[in-house]
Parts: sequence; C-alpha cells; structure tokens
Amino acid sequence: MRKALLLLVLLVGVIGLVALPCLAAEEKAAAPAAAAGKPAPKAAMGKGTAVKMAAVKAPVIKLERVDIAAYWGYYSDGILDNEGKLTAKRRGAPLVLSFVYSIQNPNNFKIMLDDFKFTVAFEGFELNTVMFFEDNYIPGKTTDQFRYFATIDPASANMSVGVTGGFRVKEMNTTPAELLKKWWEGIADFNFPITVAGTANFQGPDGKAMYIPFEGTFPPKP
Repeated sequence: MRKALLLLVLLVGVIGLVALPCLAAEEKAAAPAAAAGKPAPKAAMGKGTAVKMAAVKAPVIKLERVDIAAYWGYYSDGILDNEGKLTAKRRGAPLVLSFVYSIQNPNNFKIMLDDFKFTVAFEGFELNTVMFFEDNYIPGKTTDQFRYFATIDPASANMSVGVTGGFRVKEMNTTPAELLKKWWEGIADFNFPITVAGTANFQGPDGKAMYIPFEGTFPPKP
C-alpha cells in the first residue's frame, strides 16, 4: 500500500515538471499584450467562418405601390410680365407622389442602406430623378418598407416631354400639354403606367459598397 502511494506521489511530481514550462510560455506570450492594454491573441478564424462572412447576398428591392401625397387638381396658366403682357412661360399645380418600396435583407446580419435614387416616368416619359442619402439599417432576415417622395413640376415636365420625347409625342398624335392634362386628371385612378428605375447602395459588415439596380411599375402589370 505504501509502495503504491509513493508511486502516485512521484507520478504527480513528474506531471508538474512537464506542465510548468508550458504554463510559463503562455504567461510570457500574454504579458506584452496585457501591458499594451490588448487582449491575448486568439486562435485564427476558421476558413468556414471567413467564407460565410464573405458570401453577402444581394438585397431584394420591390416597388409596392404609389400614393398621391398632395393634389391640387389640374391647371395651366400663362405668366404675365411686369406690363401685364402674356409671356411664353406657364405655371401649374405640382403633383406630389410617394413611392413605397420593400427591401428584403436575406442575410443573417444587418446591412446599411447608404443612398437610394430613382427616376420616375409616366408612360415611358422620364419626368424627375430623386435622390436620398439617409442611412438606414435593415436587420438580418427581415423586410423593411421605405417611403420616398417625388414632386412632378408641370413646367419642367412639359419641357422634358417636349424636348426629350418630341418624336414619341408626334407618334402618339398628341401634344405635351395634352399629355400633362391627361396624367394630372387620371392620376387618381392610376389609369396609366408609372415606372421607376434606379440604384441603391448598401454596405455589409465588411464596409464594402453593394450597388443594386432595381425597377418597377405601378399599377403592376397583369
């Protein structure tokens, strides 16, 4: 019995002598990091984790609907000069629309919407381009909705239709003024297609920019 106890004590001592240099080496490696106020070095990230972080999935952007934010009816008046004479310029009621988008984040981590811009077109005639630069964070595996406002000015819209879409207007056997009147009076029923085309800039955990193009039509095509 005494012989077995003696062997056990000797075995514990040998184990202690072997482990002591290893513990001293670990304390020596951790000492400089602790002195600099930094945590001790950790094991390197596995390849599987790095691949998972790098595989950022593109967000999905969808135009849900278009709402009328403000409406004053339709009118187009001539502008008089200081002498009361009619000029070539005209003025009319602006049309304020709000565009509701849903943005789905298919990743397990949150992403940031950095900027968002799109062009609004009535029946294919581009009338305005709007840009927004507010930062918004979308949690992982969620879908968020954003509302953006665009004001369509009659004077600039008339110029855009007449200059950039002059040939199409002639093919349609109409005039820019008649088109504007039709749009302003028909917007309540949305009896013509409103299309959007734009780009959204997102940032993932790595800080790299992701430019996602999108487009949509309202009312949706049947």
